[in-house]
Amino acid sequence: MQQKTIEYFDGEQKLLGQLFFKPEIAQSQPAIIVFSAFEGLSHFTLSYAKQLAEQGYIIFAADMYGNGSTANTIAGCFELIGPFLQDRSLVRTRANLAYETLIQQPGVNKAKIGAIGFCFGGMCVLELARSGVDLPAGVSIHGVLAKSDLVTHPIKTKLLVLHGYQDPQVPPSQLQEFAKEMAQANVDDWTFTFFSHAKHSFTDPLTGTFDPEKEKTMGREYNKVAAERSFRYAVDFFNETLLKS
Repeated sequence: MQQKTIEYFDGEQKLLGQLFFKPEIAQSQPAIIVFSAFEGLSHFTLSYAKQLAEQGYIIFAADMYGNGSTANTIAGCFELIGPFLQDRSLVRTRANLAYETLIQQPGVNKAKIGAIGFCFGGMCVLELARSGVDLPAGVSIHGVLAKSDLVTHPIKTKLLVLHGYQDPQVPPSQLQEFAKEMAQANVDDWTFTFFSHAKHSFTDPLTGTFDPEKEKTMGREYNKVAAERSFRYAVDFFNETLLKS
């Protein structure tokens, strides 16, 4: 497996994404963008990207914050994500820059691009889809589902949403609003799956170790079963939408 740092820019802000690919890469290969949770390009995110690359995809771990920034405290995470929570257009702009950067990479099949994201990264996937780009497949895992006041363009993306039923940050009641949005946008194919005992941030084994008491009140908890199943479900979904289509 090879890993390469890709430098790209939002104005003067340098962004440092990570590209993963097998040396025997074919010409015109399906590719997937990975959007991180609010920690940034953490060890978990990069490990997940590498796992997906092992499945036969070119993977681009996007840098939403700039300079490859990461945080390992709850306070540090909120400091990084703060500007994006206040300005959804910044989320959409940076997500689109990641898409545009990936399709310029050698060997990438521009017609077979997917995206996957966790928590904040799920928001990034959905904003990319809402922007109307030619994104065949998107996966949100314990993601932020609520739309902003930005215009939703025709969504061309098949969507898989994997969610913890006990997630207090994005409770089951938000599914109705999400479903209404999908109907209004005439989304052709979307699937929502709940994991019964999972809470927020259930994929990362380090969830709950930054600040145990604070994270408990936030409903952040690792769930091994949900984490492993969500990976399998995501891979099956990408194989169906990007490899067989």
